[in-house]
Amino acid sequence: MESSIKVAPKMPTTFNEFTGYMAPRDESCVAQLQSVHPLKQSEQNYAQHSHNLNMQMLRKREGLAAPLKLTMELKAVSKVGHLPFLPSTNVARDVLTGRDEMIEFSDIYNTEEHQEIMRQPHAVMEKTLGIH
Repeated sequence: MESSIKVAPKMPTTFNEFTGYMAPRDESCVAQLQSVHPLKQSEQNYAQHSHNLNMQMLRKREGLAAPLKLTMELKAVSKVGHLPFLPSTNVARDVLTGRDEMIEFSDIYNTEEHQEIMRQPHAVMEKTLGIH
């Protein structure tokens, strides 16, 4: 029998030896993963930016008292407390900002903060007060 000839596979030593087409031709994978889309920052600040524009338009149309009153109402609504085992729906804030009439992604797909799960009141209060 003849002895078989084994061929060792040839592996590239660096990324530069790849002869095919790669889109972002960067030396490190970390730099490719850290690249941020230009619209990401804009989308993160959309709600605040929209609120600021609405306040400016309200001030130009009705004067300084209207945005001040709305801002004070929003601040008062944000200070309303509830027991820790009850989920906060922030209905009053949504009514003041006009979000109560909008259907969003979180309304349809029930994200974690909007789940209707009742936790055990006694266990949550004991943990909050440090009694357990």
